[in-house]
Amino acid sequence: MKNRLTVIALGLLGGLHACSPGDPAGNRDSSATAAPEQEVSQAGAAAADSRHNILFIVADDMGFTDIGAFGGEISTPTLDRLAYGGVRLNNLHASSACRTSRLMLFSGAGAVAANTPYPGEYRGGVLGLDYATIPELLKDAGYSTYIAGKWDLGDVDGFRPEFRGFDRSFVLATGSGPFFAEYFRDAFPYWEDGRELTPDDVPEDFYATRHFTDKMLEYLQSTDEGTPWFAYMPYNAPHWPLQLPDDWLDRYAGRYDAGYDALREQRFARATEVDILPAGATLDGFESSVEPWSNLSPEEQRRYSRAQEIFAGMFEYLDMSIGRVVEYLEESGQLEETVIVFTADHGASGGEHGVDTGRGPGGGGPGAIPASIDNSLENFGRRNSWIDHGRGFGEAATAPFRYLKGSLAEGGLRAAALVYYPAAVPAGGVSGEFMTFMDFLPTFLEIAGTEHPGAGPYRDGRTINDIVGRSAWPHLTGSAETIHLPTDAAGWASGMGGGALIRGNYKIIDQAPPGEEESTPWRLYDLSVDPGERHDLAAEHPDLVAEMVEELETNWH
Repeated sequence: MKNRLTVIALGLLGGLHACSPGDPAGNRDSSATAAPEQEVSQAGAAAADSRHNILFIVADDMGFTDIGAFGGEISTPTLDRLAYGGVRLNNLHASSACRTSRLMLFSGAGAVAANTPYPGEYRGGVLGLDYATIPELLKDAGYSTYIAGKWDLGDVDGFRPEFRGFDRSFVLATGSGPFFAEYFRDAFPYWEDGRELTPDDVPEDFYATRHFTDKMLEYLQSTDEGTPWFAYMPYNAPHWPLQLPDDWLDRYAGRYDAGYDALREQRFARATEVDILPAGATLDGFESSVEPWSNLSPEEQRRYSRAQEIFAGMFEYLDMSIGRVVEYLEESGQLEETVIVFTADHGASGGEHGVDTGRGPGGGGPGAIPASIDNSLENFGRRNSWIDHGRGFGEAATAPFRYLKGSLAEGGLRAAALVYYPAAVPAGGVSGEFMTFMDFLPTFLEIAGTEHPGAGPYRDGRTINDIVGRSAWPHLTGSAETIHLPTDAAGWASGMGGGALIRGNYKIIDQAPPGEEESTPWRLYDLSVDPGERHDLAAEHPDLVAEMVEELETNWH
């Protein structure tokens, strides 16, 4: 395997190289490249001056290797074109769940800091008003701002998209929901521009992925000529429930009959071939948390393989829908002036919702699941089925990383992503530079030619906090080797116990394996050579572990 510390075409040092593998303390030569904020490229400055459009697309519950350009067999011609025409990112870290990733994204800070408990019965809290959001800050810079997709940052007055900086919005307000309109209800609220919708407000053939795309095209077409725009498209596909229009249900019929063990091997081989895996990535020592495929009954195999067929169809439908937006930008002459960023919101889902036994969907909370569900095999993917694709196929999409969505291991945090902007981002690159969801906010501000105002008074009588993230734009455009300083760290806390922190090459984690509740002793991994988290170094570097634990507990909990 080619050493992923070399970024193809960009000619940059990638990977988690803020610390060298042999230097746990993170010391660097004083002659090392200057910090990112000290370097500004001519290309980056020119991009900032012209206030380019920004199209930011987020897929929900996508696996690292689902895209063709990342090793997948699913047909994704639009995303492959953007990926190979720009730079692929293999070291971007989200959070382990949908809402916490969005908290990091919109605040530019840690999820714990950005979350504000909401009085009453609203579960999970909201994005605090003490952080200025991406759309608010871009509106300050003269941008039109739009969202069509899943919000998941507070379904309460004062915190939905129309209150947080978006000029136009069409959203599923909560974290999950059906793709067809007949299940609009209190548990699955859709809103447009501050008005809650009913099934009568949308076409009879409403399908969420299609309608989100239709709405965004409507918003873009209404933009005043010469006004830059920020278009945020957080699709809920391919999040469960896996549902498709009838004419898309059988596009992958029979494709996954060999099972998830075979798919995991195929994905890894293909990901190696397309040169997307980080240094040290291997399936050697991979420990699956599910039964071998050969141990399943024929009925179990058919249910899981059929669910994966539906998942693949949903992802191809998503790619086709993104292609509609790209086609519009080409036809309207805006593609060359638009920075396109695509990312997953965390690792793949391993949900067993309705696929394992058919008895019920699992999860979702009391009252969240329609009583009329039919999870018979013959009904998989239709309007009233409520399934996911299971842990085995989730692992196949996330391997060689450990575990899945919900985990603070790399399989839960590491998100496949790409950046497309041929005028400044060289084509064909693979960046292994460490980046987090907190870095998107300052990156977009630099693209827009503006800056975060810093902590202090803001509009509407609010006082806001500063951000933690750093702009990745100098790195992406080739003028800086790194995004972060050697001392920068990113920390995560799990609602189910445990935490993790990454600084330089090193990561500590004490979260228990999936299915176990008690946190474990702290483990230490060198991600630059062990992204699969196979080799615990805690016993070799106890002082480093203690230092990083203190930083995590002081700054990130």
